[in-house]
Amino acid sequence: MKTLAERLKYAMEVLPPKKIKGVELARAVGVKPPSVSDWLSGKSKTMEGENLLRAAKHLSVNPVWLATGSGEIKLEKKSALGTDLDINQQEMIPVKTWDSSTPLDEDEVEIPFFKDFSFACGSGAIGEALLNEKRKLRMSKATLRNKAIDKKNAVATTSSGDSMSPTIKDGDTIHIDLGRKTVKDGKIFAVCHGGLFLAKRLYNLPMGGIRIVSDNTTEYPEIHLTAQEIKDQQFEIVGWIWQISTMENW
Repeated sequence: MKTLAERLKYAMEVLPPKKIKGVELARAVGVKPPSVSDWLSGKSKTMEGENLLRAAKHLSVNPVWLATGSGEIKLEKKSALGTDLDINQQEMIPVKTWDSSTPLDEDEVEIPFFKDFSFACGSGAIGEALLNEKRKLRMSKATLRNKAIDKKNAVATTSSGDSMSPTIKDGDTIHIDLGRKTVKDGKIFAVCHGGLFLAKRLYNLPMGGIRIVSDNTTEYPEIHLTAQEIKDQQFEIVGWIWQISTMENW
């Protein structure tokens, strides 16, 4: 089983006494069902660390095997008391510490990380901001390659507000592809609108118009702009938001 999709299907359909449905796994991992569908179809070839551990725990398989195909499929180690260990105790995956002086791995790149990207909106200074930003995030070249994202177009920033809740929460890290600015209906984009930096779902309207939609529709009604209003209100698409990293608060 060379791919994540093959291993995941095996763990869901062959190993358990009863087949595990995608909806059940999505609920256990804490993601939406389309994410599981992407893993099973091979559209997403990797899982983020926390998602991987939760999926492995729910499926009672070795997270290293699920991620790479290496090692035992199921963990059957015993503690000194003869009881089964929790899956997180059984397989400890080492985490490397690093700082700005740590050399990049062969499969790593650094991308600009903005704690506040809003200052670049409305001033035509996004390119200048990219050149001047010193904070960086590290990520795998393979991740960008799988999404066909050019490294020079990859940036990340911290989200603010609750207009896209529950999809994007206040303080989440959003990853933006500056090279994708053509509206694909329903996708989430980073935009500048009247000098404000926002994350919104976009839809095309006739005659060059745009429909701007928040996931929190109760507090943030959708907006329709004509082609002329797009110009008048300084509406600009910064890029496609392709990844959202959520950190839970205690």
